[in-house]
Amino acid sequence: MLQRVPGPERRVVRARSIDDLTRDDVPAFWDRLAAAGSPVIEPDGADPGCVVATFCWRDPEGDERTSRTRHVYLDANGITDRSRLERAALSRLPGTDLWSLSVEVPEKWRGAYRFIPRAEPLTVPGDVPGCQWWRSVLADAQSDPFNPHPTRVAQTGDSSEVVMPAAPAQRWWTDRPGGGALHETTFTLSGTRRSVWVYEPPGLTARNRPVVVLLDGRTWAVDLPITGAVDALGHAGHRVPLVVMVDSVGPELRSEELGCSPAFAAGLAGELLPWLRREWDVTDDPASTIAAGCSLGGLTACYLALTCPQVFGCAVSLSGSFWWPGSGEGVPFQDRVRSTSPSNSRFSVEVGTLEWMLAEPNREVRDLLTGTGHDVRYREFCGGHDVLHWRDGLIGGMAAMLGPTRQ
Repeated sequence: MLQRVPGPERRVVRARSIDDLTRDDVPAFWDRLAAAGSPVIEPDGADPGCVVATFCWRDPEGDERTSRTRHVYLDANGITDRSRLERAALSRLPGTDLWSLSVEVPEKWRGAYRFIPRAEPLTVPGDVPGCQWWRSVLADAQSDPFNPHPTRVAQTGDSSEVVMPAAPAQRWWTDRPGGGALHETTFTLSGTRRSVWVYEPPGLTARNRPVVVLLDGRTWAVDLPITGAVDALGHAGHRVPLVVMVDSVGPELRSEELGCSPAFAAGLAGELLPWLRREWDVTDDPASTIAAGCSLGGLTACYLALTCPQVFGCAVSLSGSFWWPGSGEGVPFQDRVRSTSPSNSRFSVEVGTLEWMLAEPNREVRDLLTGTGHDVRYREFCGGHDVLHWRDGLIGGMAAMLGPTRQ
């Protein structure tokens, strides 16, 4: 069964490696998959620039006679359309433990995926918020044991990484731990006591240090440590910053603070930065003071550089949530750009071409910032709303804002 990325209609493409299997072939197929890795990639996509990826799930309970699993779904970041989950359903090869789904995807795609086995079919409820329902669904999701890449642990569970043949290499990311010192402390910011992690990479100056304030800090300090990637800045000849990772505490407070909150902005500018200057010798130069974040954090990073340019002179935004506030209260960031005088603030903005709700708003923000005289670095990547891109893009944005070490 072929699933296609939303977009222009394409002809059906056979996945040769699966379509020709018989029940007797399956044990040898699992052996080949264990040796070669999953998913199976075949370079015969119907559209130019596409390949066919076949995702396979092995039922631990055996075939349909012994297993309680009656449905399996693929959740692939940027590929799965959660409003049409029937298109993400795997099919069982009768009489076997093999479930599979062949998907036509861009040959440059990199993304996270996982499987959702179910006894009952998935149906989108009409009385529960979609994001809340989907988080509950993902509680049963599983990573792919045949995938050769390290399993990633995120807030919604484990996932696997897939890299298509033409996906650009990631320049900055590494899973190696940093060679500097990581300090965890607590700090009362905007009235909330929270964790703050401070990383001093090798090569950091003793005084007047460049600083990056990284939002959603627990992700980058604990879940997916970024310290080794920060070290790569110095290895590549860039200035290295003190990296300050600020915990968002919880979903409700995060939505409030990272929704262009003047109170939170005032706390960062008037509480956190003065403390960092006293205790960690960071600079007071806005050109070397960077706010960085992803999703709502990317929105807030740009909000800080737009409204507090005397403090935060640089913003790094990955997949910024420029749809905000949606139907809620608040001034959209785009309107703020139109009504704010240009400053010396610089912006690094990146978004995925498969982020159906965010690509156009990010392009609009790019055009508005550029049109009002701001310095904007803009990039698009072939992926979805995905930490697998953010991890590398954050460092690339920092490098662009920091510049090379002065000789």
